[in-house]
Amino acid sequence: MNMRRRSNSCREHRENISLLASSALPEAEQVAVRNHMAHCPACRQYYDEMVGVSGALQQWAQTELPVEADAAFRTRWMQSIQGADAPARTSLAALIYRCGEWFWPSPVAWGALAGVWICLLWLHLAAPAQRVTGHNLATRPSSGTEIRFAQRQRELASLLESLAAPEASKPDQPRPRSERRAESVRG
Repeated sequence: MNMRRRSNSCREHRENISLLASSALPEAEQVAVRNHMAHCPACRQYYDEMVGVSGALQQWAQTELPVEADAAFRTRWMQSIQGADAPARTSLAALIYRCGEWFWPSPVAWGALAGVWICLLWLHLAAPAQRVTGHNLATRPSSGTEIRFAQRQRELASLLESLAAPEASKPDQPRPRSERRAESVRG
């Protein structure tokens, strides 16, 4: 028999076993509980313990005189009932336990993921990224690398300007024939 299935079945019957021991379980549900106890020694032992406790409580209730509560006790009792509606503060241990239930499928994976996010957050806060723009370069003090970069940029700009000069200024190209004839006639 599968132990996990049996354990779940026992959990389902525990409350009914307690009610059966105190003679408060309806007849319709007693059959299922008695059948379960016939096959489960742990639940039978639990039933015997509950019968003993229930019997002792019933005997005590019959032998002791009823106690009447005074007005101060009733006032405190009512205040505690009304205070139960107020939201209670949860302790750190309860919060950690609740988080453990939420992350139960893989607590190690969730913990590792949380660690990675904390490291990323720490890196982001330790070295904030600054966008470098032309205005930022002009206003902040320059380092040697930035000076070399600006110098190379100027050299490239001047080289591109010289390559894009008009063709008329080039002396190596021969003139068209029509221009050469006019000069020889004048000359």
